[in-house]
Amino acid sequence: MTVPTTTAGTAFSGSSQTTQARRLFALPDFMPAITWQIAALAGVAALAVYAIALYAPAIFNDGDTFWHIRAGQWMLAHRALLDHDVFSRAFYGKPWITQEWLSEIVMAGSYQLAGWSGVAILTGCAMAATAMLLALYLGRKLDPLPCAIVLVLSIACLMPNYLARPHILALPFLTAWMIGVADAAASRRRPSWFLLPIMTVWANLHGGFIFGLALLGPMACEAIWQSESNRTRMALQWGLFSAAAVAAALLNPHGVTGLLYPFELMRVQSLAAVGEWQPIDLHQFNTVEISALAAAFFFIWRGIRVSPMRLLVLIALFHQSLVHARYGLLLGIAAPVLLADSLAAAMPREGGATGPVKPQGYVLAVFAAVVLVCTGLRVAYPLARNDSEVAPTRAVASVPAPLASKPVFNNYAFGGFLIFHGVRPLVDSRADFYGDAWLSDYSRVVNGDPSAVDRMFRKYRVAWTLLHPGDRLVATLDHRPGWHRLFADRYAVIQAGPVY
Repeated sequence: MTVPTTTAGTAFSGSSQTTQARRLFALPDFMPAITWQIAALAGVAALAVYAIALYAPAIFNDGDTFWHIRAGQWMLAHRALLDHDVFSRAFYGKPWITQEWLSEIVMAGSYQLAGWSGVAILTGCAMAATAMLLALYLGRKLDPLPCAIVLVLSIACLMPNYLARPHILALPFLTAWMIGVADAAASRRRPSWFLLPIMTVWANLHGGFIFGLALLGPMACEAIWQSESNRTRMALQWGLFSAAAVAAALLNPHGVTGLLYPFELMRVQSLAAVGEWQPIDLHQFNTVEISALAAAFFFIWRGIRVSPMRLLVLIALFHQSLVHARYGLLLGIAAPVLLADSLAAAMPREGGATGPVKPQGYVLAVFAAVVLVCTGLRVAYPLARNDSEVAPTRAVASVPAPLASKPVFNNYAFGGFLIFHGVRPLVDSRADFYGDAWLSDYSRVVNGDPSAVDRMFRKYRVAWTLLHPGDRLVATLDHRPGWHRLFADRYAVIQAGPVY
């Protein structure tokens, strides 16, 4: 008996009941018929970014990792949500919104299981899942070579923000949401209801969920505009889904406050002094600019057309990436998903649709073996946090215990490290928590303003300092009577003086 061939859109539909369920819940076909090359590309991409997390210490080049883990440990120990500050000296007890509470608990759990290696494994798994989702989605539409090129450019945009922090844990949810919403708009239907739990988890992992809600507007407009019949019905369906998505985001411990928190954060002017919120330095090599220029060249050269709504979203994200470097991560996920259909139209797959990939036991075994070996080696040879720009290990170790218990004035970047080691910093990287007015005074102190130094040191009875060698306050204290250096290297300077 001859078995009829299947198409790419129905290769995994299985039965009529499965097809009906897919239509009922508006499920996109996330596992289409793909070639073995695409399957291999997805596996290699996932393994590559996973290995980077395990063996590249650069993922820990951010002091936020320290206090995120400590916050998660506090919540696990107390079995309660952390809703007030328990870390700082300046604002101890002040109400605090832990927007990323779920990420912090997961990070703390991974640290308790396997130390810093556990955090690296967790981070790598999140990035690997993101690369796998992107590769499989692009593989639905493109041949292996263009799929690989787009995937490389996409991952390149993610690399500057590849850090052991909550935004990486949220990336798989961002990617799945992007794929689901963009696929629904292209298919002129509402998104699947199964995206709603993704939104709920995302809203408790990281504040970037607000982008997912904002994306519904332009994608709904695209679906409605391209709908050839009954646009009113399409508008109602997208409106209903959007309302349900907002309700899903409200399922967080803070309710409406948690939903509005990302907007409050963006109003903090002091964020402009934080590296990830600063503009991209176009005088230096950066992957976002290279990827954007490469995409622009190819689209102009081949005369590829993009729908107006998708183009507006990408222009807005590119602008934000130039103004705030952190948006390069969003652009790296959004661009390949939103442009995939345009690329597919310009470069049809050779040979048309292909049959589904048959599971090959030895291929799966090889991938599993590589993952297990990499993970096993990382656990067997644990990561250690050595001196760095955010981890002044030797400097803090040099402080005598009696002095360490007294008030410290610290550089902003070292706050997380101090929190992790049980020392209450004067300040840490929670800019929204401290507020613009207080951080403005702090900035004057770090820059050595004599009156500001006297005022703040007297108010908080500062007995010692932990600063970067380049901070102007170091030279100011070097010339103050009673102050002297206890330790100095290329990462940090410890100075001690009379208690005010």
